[in-house]
Amino acid sequence: MIATLIQVPLAVLPLLLQSPTRACELEVLTPQAIEERALAEFRVAVDRYTEMRRRVQLSFEFDDETWVEPERVPPAIEPAQPLAREGDIFTSEVAQVLRDRIDRSLMDRPYGTGHVLMPSAAPAPRDPGPKVNTPFGYVLGYVKWPALVRALPPLPPGLEYALWLGDLVLLDRESDVVVDILRYALPPGAHPGVSYP
Repeated sequence: MIATLIQVPLAVLPLLLQSPTRACELEVLTPQAIEERALAEFRVAVDRYTEMRRRVQLSFEFDDETWVEPERVPPAIEPAQPLAREGDIFTSEVAQVLRDRIDRSLMDRPYGTGHVLMPSAAPAPRDPGPKVNTPFGYVLGYVKWPALVRALPPLPPGLEYALWLGDLVLLDRESDVVVDILRYALPPGAHPGVSYP
């Protein structure tokens, strides 16, 4: 085998022997930092959606007064975000944090204090279930589950969470549009009134 020698100028040698710069180091995040980062990402996405909805609603202005025809808003929102799909707001990072928080909430006392109600729906025969950018007009009732509601990040006015079987649905209540869906948010068998030790 023939050895090849490479000459390195002395001026360059210190650069080759330096430790990696901070930009090259991997960032190690604590679980709390990961959660905070995901929730900040969630807030930005929700704020982006509410700003888009505000612009759509302002396009229905009459006589210098904002008046929105409710039956016209959902079709207007869909073209405003035609490429919206599941996971735009409940990204994989956000989804993991929310599932972890929901799991922890199931170990709390099942009811706790307060009278917080969350819309809850079950499928009708041959009902395919909710889809992003479509109406969620089939709420069958409300469920009292404060521990679960406390586990979820707060939402701006006009948006709310709903349950569809084990899925968590983000609703635009003002226009009755499904904004996003977190599939399998609840573990099988989870329901209010039951705590999981």
